[in-house]
Amino acid sequence: MMKRLAYAAVLISVFTGCTSMDRLVDRVKHGSNPYLDEPFYGRYMDPANPTDQQIMLRVDALRQNPDSAVLHNELGSLLLHRRFPKDAEREFQRATFSDPKFYPAWYNLALVRLSRNDRSGADQALRRTLDLKPGHASAHFQLGLIEERRGRRERAVSHYAEAFTIDRALLDVRVNPQILDSELIDLALLQLYPTAHATGSIRFQNAPQGYVQRHLESGADAPSRQAAPEDIVSPAPPVTDPGTQPSAPPSGSSQ
Repeated sequence: MMKRLAYAAVLISVFTGCTSMDRLVDRVKHGSNPYLDEPFYGRYMDPANPTDQQIMLRVDALRQNPDSAVLHNELGSLLLHRRFPKDAEREFQRATFSDPKFYPAWYNLALVRLSRNDRSGADQALRRTLDLKPGHASAHFQLGLIEERRGRRERAVSHYAEAFTIDRALLDVRVNPQILDSELIDLALLQLYPTAHATGSIRFQNAPQGYVQRHLESGADAPSRQAAPEDIVSPAPPVTDPGTQPSAPPSGSSQ
């Protein structure tokens, strides 16, 4: 019966084209609000366990709002922490159903798929993550690991170099323990070196201590309003030399 319903969901999705096949299959299997009934993992929840308390709080919230991408994503992370990977993957998928542009859920979905060695599914989720957020350093690093395991060394090195360009903290084993899983980190650093070295070698200087820019401080350094001597133009000589002209007769004298 379930197979027939799933097949019907596929046919409906083909003809309608308005709902993703995976989401439609999920709703056929689990209903439009699967949180109205107690989930499978509910029987294993311990009310005294803080993580279990957070899980049940998210389930209660999803009963009221089953289309919240944030709640699905948070519940998926909690379920993975409690070692329910299949249920966690379903929650991350439902987060992408609720908001296809919610890139954290795509990245988390990729991590869950990698944990069960589904490299193809993880590859798709990681590339979707980078479509939505091109500067996602961890997604580049995870793609590098996938490409390295496929034997595509150049692609792997390119992803590693891009990841380290965006976030140098990924080189720290305390931040990114998976760096020990790669044998190509040295090549990635060599690829990264020319740009990083050129940028890192630039040393800009500040003004020396006690520097005062002339003419911008009041006092002796203030610019004079009088023109500089070399800029003063001497008057031209008169057209008629007064020394060569006859003197005027004294007043009252006869001609």
